[in-house]
Amino acid sequence: MTYEVFYEYIVNIFHPFLFSQVVIFPLVLFVDGHKSHLTYQLIVLYNKLKIEIIALYPNATKILQPAEVTVFRPVKMYWRKAVRDWHAKRPGEVLNKVTFAPLLREDIDFAAKPETFVKGFQACGLYPLNANAVNYTKCLGKNTTRPAN
Repeated sequence: MTYEVFYEYIVNIFHPFLFSQVVIFPLVLFVDGHKSHLTYQLIVLYNKLKIEIIALYPNATKILQPAEVTVFRPVKMYWRKAVRDWHAKRPGEVLNKVTFAPLLREDIDFAAKPETFVKGFQACGLYPLNANAVNYTKCLGKNTTRPAN
């Protein structure tokens, strides 16, 4: 991901979609802490478009990114099953870019429901705001005790 690609996404896809949905601004957008989301050019754009940015800590996806916490796992699990089933029904055929997209669409429609995203924000303590909801053991390692003095 480069900042140029993300900038183009915000300008050409994300903001027009929000506008078409009559979303009320300012809007809060959670992004991971990747540098491609936080350049000077993007900050100027966010201000112009009335998008408030909350940058999550880099490398904290296991505990702070709602999609990582509640959506990606079921999507990955269903995807494996969908591919196995697809191959079982079509022995010898190759899953290519023509057949891949509809299969992925089914996977996402099945596994990534809106309520799952809501649960992700709750599990990460982002909405409603709740620091106690975060599973810190996923980032602290197994031994979280302090060494003796």
